[in-house]
Amino acid sequence: MDPLKTGSIICEARKKLNMTQKDLADKVYVSDKAVSKLERGICFPDISVLIPLTEVLGISLYDLLKGEKMNKKDLEETLKNTITYSNNEVKRKKKKYMLISVVSVLIVIMISTFIIVFNINHETSGTRDRDEIYDISYYTDYKTELVKNDEEKIEILLEKLPFFWIEKTYDIVENKIIITYDKKFDELIKDYNDEKYVKLAMINNSTILFTLVSDLQTIRIDYNDYSFEVEKEDIINSYSISSFDELFEEDAWENKISSKLVKDKFVNETFKNKFKKTNLN
Repeated sequence: MDPLKTGSIICEARKKLNMTQKDLADKVYVSDKAVSKLERGICFPDISVLIPLTEVLGISLYDLLKGEKMNKKDLEETLKNTITYSNNEVKRKKKKYMLISVVSVLIVIMISTFIIVFNINHETSGTRDRDEIYDISYYTDYKTELVKNDEEKIEILLEKLPFFWIEKTYDIVENKIIITYDKKFDELIKDYNDEKYVKLAMINNSTILFTLVSDLQTIRIDYNDYSFEVEKEDIINSYSISSFDELFEEDAWENKISSKLVKDKFVNETFKNKFKKTNLN
């Protein structure tokens, strides 16, 4: 199952019914932000809303989980394959109940697969391999202005940055963005088993945000045990650049950012000297 395909079919069906994300959210008893995440393929629908989604949107459960409408030819081929596989079970049944049995088997298989995938993702979220560190080109579609308070773009950007797997909220106060992670900073280091990488990722995330979100001057990152605050001017000075606009030039990110983030001395000194740390305990 592909969450992007599932999200696409939800979005397409909703728009055909002239419904907003808020309308759909109200009908299936979830938040509009949850609907937004579903349609962007960030996550699969919770099992408790699968049936309500099919009823409200007028699509089958199979189409919802598969993420695409099946034409008659494809559906018949799928059913034939399933019948062959399940022949020992269905041959004793009357012919008129055969189709119902096969469809039931398909639904059980799809739901079981969904539950297994969800549980695996959930169970492995506590211990993480390193998140990928991409250059600026990976994020440029989400360039925005802080004064516009474009919540959707900022939210997607935060979901793509390293530490995306941690539950988080954010708030905007004038020219400052406050990101609150539901995690202790010390626990985050244990999850990665690499303190240097965690510091590097925080510097990288701040650099991305300052580069793409114009008018942003300050970033505060709150964990459950510590708070870190960094200023735009301090990050600019760390890289010895005049402005973040330089980073959109060809090869600029690799030459001016990545080349420094791989150096332990740069990461340790920048984190220590530029990120103001406050103990929240």
